[in-house]
Amino acid sequence: MIAYIFPGQGSQKPGMGKDLYDAFREARDIYEKAKKITGVDWAEISFEGDKHTLTQTEITQPSLFINSVAILHSLGDSAQFDGVAGHSLGEYTALYAAGVLGFDEALTCVVERGKLMSRARSGGMLAPLGADDGKVFEVVESFKDKGVLVVANCNAPGQMVVSGDEDLLDEASEALKVSANARKVIRLPVSAAFHSPLMRETKEAMAKRLRKIEFSEPKVPFYANASGARAENPDEIRELLIEQITRPVLWTNQIRAMSEDGFDTFVEIGPGRVLQGLVERIITADTRGISNSDEVNKEMGSGK
Repeated sequence: MIAYIFPGQGSQKPGMGKDLYDAFREARDIYEKAKKITGVDWAEISFEGDKHTLTQTEITQPSLFINSVAILHSLGDSAQFDGVAGHSLGEYTALYAAGVLGFDEALTCVVERGKLMSRARSGGMLAPLGADDGKVFEVVESFKDKGVLVVANCNAPGQMVVSGDEDLLDEASEALKVSANARKVIRLPVSAAFHSPLMRETKEAMAKRLRKIEFSEPKVPFYANASGARAENPDEIRELLIEQITRPVLWTNQIRAMSEDGFDTFVEIGPGRVLQGLVERIITADTRGISNSDEVNKEMGSGK
């Protein structure tokens, strides 16, 4: 079975979507619709914005969402998939693809999410490269009486991310090297401790918005970040999307659950191949990406 997977923040790149916009009317329609809804020319920002501009959270998140949706619409009837998942922001795109959220609702939520997260200024995030997963949890546990330090992303074996209080990060970095065997610990260029309890205010603001929106039953199986498992009930999906802001992204569990349910092909819809690389570290499966007009045309011609 084929799963479409949708990337989150970090996959953006200058010029993304330009060739799709030039080649497919369906892509142009999505960018024009997004401009009409938000009053922002996302095509101009995505195609002409530099790296610094596109790494600003309030810009990155809508730009990535629109790009992935433009790819979906460019594929037309060739968009054939049996299930979906998205990484962090990408979860909104997955829910759109599954018919849970309409385009207008999903886009306005993503715009609001980006603004709220860009204003968050509490804490930071660390990536302990090559660390032993179990020992990362042990290190985090050892800080429980000192403040907030949590595992924020379980992306793949040996690829975890930790979020926490600013004044704990230096000490945590050393502990991850010494006690969790991390060969290197990288401070991520983000404004706050995403996917941690420090994002409580953002979560509360998003909860108010999301609870005003109608969620439909997914047309294909949807797998959630916050649970690492399939979610079917619209109310459950809404609550998991809210919880995602302060809880870890359980990507490893999601991919394993999808594999156990029979998914053996994972197609990344969006720029880059970050998620393909993660899937390949978690399970044995076929992976490919669709990010530009050539890949869209190849997919349409293959009949897959």
